[in-house]
Amino acid sequence: MKHLVIDTSSSATVLGLAIGDKLIDRTSGPVKTHSREILPSIELLLQDSDIRPAELDAIIYGRGPGSFTGLRIAVGVVQGLAYGLNIPVVPVSSMAAMAHSVLEINNLPEARVFVGLFARLEEVYFGAYEVTAGGVPKETTPEGVVDVSKLPNLESGNWRAVGNATELWPKIESATGVHFESVTENTVPPVTSLLAIGRQIFEQGGGQDARQASPVYLREEVAGKPGSRSGNN
Repeated sequence: MKHLVIDTSSSATVLGLAIGDKLIDRTSGPVKTHSREILPSIELLLQDSDIRPAELDAIIYGRGPGSFTGLRIAVGVVQGLAYGLNIPVVPVSSMAAMAHSVLEINNLPEARVFVGLFARLEEVYFGAYEVTAGGVPKETTPEGVVDVSKLPNLESGNWRAVGNATELWPKIESATGVHFESVTENTVPPVTSLLAIGRQIFEQGGGQDARQASPVYLREEVAGKPGSRSGNN
């Protein structure tokens, strides 16, 4: 199976090509203009891999949440390529992919992971997941954006966290009622996690018609640090 993987929900251009068990990772960033780089990067990746576009079986893409402009660019590219090639697309939550990455980082078979991304002031984009190495992350708390003080309580037990909430982590722990065993500072969903989740979804019949590709917007600014704007495009 040959899968193209794309995510532009953050300031990085996450791009990869999976050929069977082989993965070619061409993630780059941060970039100023996804729109200028994504198509030439895809073309070069396929050329270097000696793969014709018509050989692709599906396109796995990060559906967000993330930068409004970045997601719009990714979805446009995915729709255009997949429609022209008559192949399915596979949407993956960008935050779920970040949660999945915690397993690889900490060498874990499974974990419960909270994702917290700075929005503005004391607001965060969040999601909570049960993650296993061989499965699709199970969303235990719907993805959303709220003031830290209004975060929902998490089930008691062992939790890890990933994101860029930075100095807000103590307040997040207080609001959710749990202490995180580890906190990984990251805003980029890795291509390995997008691929792992996307392939599981694809094998379970979760591929969609290209015209169904759509982004998930929570708010335009997602991956910026406190006191800054993400500037993703």
